[in-house]
Amino acid sequence: MAAKPTPKAVTDAILIDWRIGQLSQHDIAEKHRVSKGLVNKICKGVEQDAKAIVTAGVQYQQALSDHDDRIVTAVQNAVNEIVRVQKFFRGANMLIAKKVYDKVQSDGTNASFQELNAAAAALGRAQTAVLGKSPETAINNTNAVPVVSCSPEELRRINQALEDAC
Repeated sequence: MAAKPTPKAVTDAILIDWRIGQLSQHDIAEKHRVSKGLVNKICKGVEQDAKAIVTAGVQYQQALSDHDDRIVTAVQNAVNEIVRVQKFFRGANMLIAKKVYDKVQSDGTNASFQELNAAAAALGRAQTAVLGKSPETAINNTNAVPVVSCSPEELRRINQALEDAC
């Protein structure tokens, strides 16, 4: 007799529990009332890629617990703003990458990338101006170009122009 298929919701929940990395396969099997073998089969080759996020989240919450509500709110607002700006730059970089890809597809290996290179460099300078230099990022600047500061409104216009171009 063949085993009945495991519902997708159960498989998804098992994978989430595994990826978070807080439970053993035995504990996951007990939690979802399935065999340890099934859990092993579902989780085989799947990394526990959210485990570090959980650890960082715990550290974040513990650090905030020592402060009053005003500091907690200020920190949360600062984090949200940084994440918003980083998301903007990831999106802008993806638009530039798409434009480069489209140009290569249409022009082949003879494509000129001067304008695209200039756009990427300008975006990098804007990103540095808004976010600052990340200490873990090594920068090799052979063409000392001054950093241009942009207001949030200017960054929105740049973003719109990039979206319109792509």
